[in-house]
Amino acid sequence: MKGVTAQTTKAKKRKTTLGDFYWAYADILRGIGIPPSTYDQRILAFMAVKLLVDNGKLRFNFEYQDQFGLSDTQYSIYKGKDTKATLLNIFNDLGNLGSASLKYFDQEAKYNPGTETNVLHYINHKRVFSLSNYIEELPNNYIEMVLDIYTEKANFTNYPKEKYKDLYEKTVARMKKLSGDLTGQHFTQKSIIHLMCEYAIKEIKSNDKIAIYDPTCGTGSMIMESAYYFRKKIKGAKVEVYGQEYSGQLWILCKIFLEICDFDADGNGINNIIAYGNTLTEPAFAQGINGNDSFDFIIANPPFGVDWKQDYEAIIKNMISPTTNFLTVWNGSKPITPKKSDGQFLFMMHILQLMQQERARGKRALAAIISSSTLISTGSSSGSEAKIRRKVFSTGQLKSVIEQPNGMFTNTDISSHIWFFDSEHKETDIVKVIKADNDQEPLYIPHPQPMDKMRQSYSMANIKSMIKYMNQKKEHQYITKNIAVHDRYSININSEIDRKPDESLKDLATIEREIRAHLQSLIDSMPEHI
Repeated sequence: MKGVTAQTTKAKKRKTTLGDFYWAYADILRGIGIPPSTYDQRILAFMAVKLLVDNGKLRFNFEYQDQFGLSDTQYSIYKGKDTKATLLNIFNDLGNLGSASLKYFDQEAKYNPGTETNVLHYINHKRVFSLSNYIEELPNNYIEMVLDIYTEKANFTNYPKEKYKDLYEKTVARMKKLSGDLTGQHFTQKSIIHLMCEYAIKEIKSNDKIAIYDPTCGTGSMIMESAYYFRKKIKGAKVEVYGQEYSGQLWILCKIFLEICDFDADGNGINNIIAYGNTLTEPAFAQGINGNDSFDFIIANPPFGVDWKQDYEAIIKNMISPTTNFLTVWNGSKPITPKKSDGQFLFMMHILQLMQQERARGKRALAAIISSSTLISTGSSSGSEAKIRRKVFSTGQLKSVIEQPNGMFTNTDISSHIWFFDSEHKETDIVKVIKADNDQEPLYIPHPQPMDKMRQSYSMANIKSMIKYMNQKKEHQYITKNIAVHDRYSININSEIDRKPDESLKDLATIEREIRAHLQSLIDSMPEHI
């Protein structure tokens, strides 16, 4: 009996960790000739369903030897000639297999990829995960092997809820050598999000509720971490999260993570709506929340270096319409657009248009946007980017720009900035620029858990210092500068903020005198008989 107990205990321990289920499933896929570039899609598809199963959100499980956890009556409805056929029947009816504990999976059809309001319907969907195809491609015995892997090695029953939002990044990180190019995906570490939130906290802490919006929300990492941060810092905060995501796979994972983490567990009236679709061509929240309510804080890390040429005609059409979704910049009668190889500015122009709408409503909105360094200085004074920057500066809403140190993201060492906007910014012609990697008081620390290219982080002391510098009127020669942006077309923070002279370097004459004096003191101290 002791041996059986010991084996059972070991099995339970295996089930409480993620283990190597990524690689176990990958080995099966390799064996049947599936292209390595698509491994992550299949892994994430089964993981999405298993997350819901292990958190009691679905009325079945992956234990195929036990009728998938269904009653005899239920099983008779889905039972096929073998495990594969039975699983296909279940996955084709996912929309009707939600448990009573689902709280946030119903949202208006206009936010979803089709006409159904229940998000469960879209897990097995051509725009999300082709689960039926992933099942069809495997022989019956291989299906059972996959189910065993997810049952034995990927158990999320007691997985810490605050870590759910990191699962996608961890999965992609493990698979990236097999899944190809990750252009545009730059995962945002918590300390950056905390800095962005701390900027807004003073202005929103007394709000009846705090509505957060991310127009490029991915799996919801930034809005979820923002919600955690505000609820930790503001007692009794009622936080609502909103987002939009173009990738159906990331969209469904975001809804799953938000459902599992249940920000309304303490009855604070939390809501969440994550819209599927292209924010640049069909923004779901172009008129705010339901066309009449405001976002209090907009947080975004738009993809770097992703082209938008396929959307050019639709965006131009929108820019010239009376109800445009962009802060449009004109060259005579033609709208000016950024280069088609990088859509970062378009997301910023969309966010600024939202903020201007909030100001027109008499309401205040704050925003923090991450960008690559190219957005603030690249191009000639007559170029499109320069003209867009002039317009951004002239809104009077840009309060500060922080130049981050390199090594802040897992999969890129690119230089980056954070732009901070306030719809009620008073000093309309002044922007405070801050250099985190400066010579006087470096405002960053080595990351406590470095990974890939991510080597640096911010401590809470760093964050407090940056917010202090952002809000104070006086400049610091080697850290901050107040810049008049009237008629400017670019800002080069490196050239604006001085480098501290290295006091350890002295002129040669001074060094020679010090050496002679030192030698003379040695001579004077020697005994006379030497």
